[in-house]
Amino acid sequence: MTDKKDRAIRRGPGNRQMIVLLIIAVFFSLVGRAIFSPLMPYLQEDLTLSLATVGTLFLLVSISFSLVMICSGFLTAWVGHGNTVVAALVLIMIGLVISASAGNAMILAVGMIFIGAGGGTYAPSGIAMINNKISAEKRSTAFAFHELGSNGAVLLAPLIVLVAVPLLGWRGVLLLIAFPTGVASVVFYFFGTQESGVGAKPNLSIIGTILRLPHAYVGMLMFSTSLAGLHGVFAILPAYLVEQSTWSAEHVNSLVTLSRLISIFMLLLAGPIIKTIGKRNTMIVVMLFTGLMTGLISVAQGGLLEIVVVLQPALIAIMFPAQLSCLAEIGESWYQNVTTALVVTVGMTVGAGVVPAVIGVLGDLGIGWFGFVCLSIFMMTAVVALIMTPAFGRR
Repeated sequence: MTDKKDRAIRRGPGNRQMIVLLIIAVFFSLVGRAIFSPLMPYLQEDLTLSLATVGTLFLLVSISFSLVMICSGFLTAWVGHGNTVVAALVLIMIGLVISASAGNAMILAVGMIFIGAGGGTYAPSGIAMINNKISAEKRSTAFAFHELGSNGAVLLAPLIVLVAVPLLGWRGVLLLIAFPTGVASVVFYFFGTQESGVGAKPNLSIIGTILRLPHAYVGMLMFSTSLAGLHGVFAILPAYLVEQSTWSAEHVNSLVTLSRLISIFMLLLAGPIIKTIGKRNTMIVVMLFTGLMTGLISVAQGGLLEIVVVLQPALIAIMFPAQLSCLAEIGESWYQNVTTALVVTVGMTVGAGVVPAVIGVLGDLGIGWFGFVCLSIFMMTAVVALIMTPAFGRR
């Protein structure tokens, strides 16, 4: 009887509504961060920011994301996953408003820290809601749809900048994003908080249990490389290319937009691809291709560099549904939100924080190309680690 009820819940219209609302929520949780990458050339000019400062700002976002993510279990245990998502969107809205008022790097940093905190608040709850409500055989497909929101944010961010900066300026663009983010928080409060479940409070016992699981470290490595290949490169690439080449910010953002279009198209195929070749093979193929393209950024020039910039993130979007599905296999389901928080925290700190910060510093030293070479080697190392842990992602 219970099994029948569980199957009915998983197939019911409530789950379809949940996925749609989570797609909207993850879109606004990420677009608030993603918008800063194509905006950075304008902020650099207006606020006089170096590449190292730009990289440090993204590192601060990742640190706030990570610290809040680790602690988000206290909030989810108190108010539930749905209300935690609402709180995340409110934090991001506040951060965008603060950033829009920035007259210097310090105030901008405060705003971006709020935005990072909002992203860290969302992630464990959004992922846990899917893992808890969707059956294992359909989970990768559900996450593929969920990732349409995040990839749509990365796709639209440079387009918004291209269209809106000439009309509104960079401050107006941030306020333009803040308003619908606030609206999304209200919508989710009324329609997405019912029966969303509660999370486990993080404590040393649970964290210790997770840290004794070898697969937790494999998950951390996988997320570190994938987030570095997608968000880490995306964060620093526009500012890096504008400073290191003769390309304009508009040209770079056009290339980035095209690359995200390809990612969206590939994401639509993620479910069938993962089902056909498996989660492990999907991750191996994607990391090999992305590592090669990332390394080529360091040596390619002219038209070849344009092709590399477009292709570098083309496949990596497929990796996230596979990885997120693998998280459900690490430890017990009742502390899934803590597992997610711990694994993604490490991945976010390294991939979307340390990586752009290091490349920014190396770029100021005139050897930014070396950062892309090191990142390429890091991705290849992750492939070796995955091959050496054959049980990871088998279920």
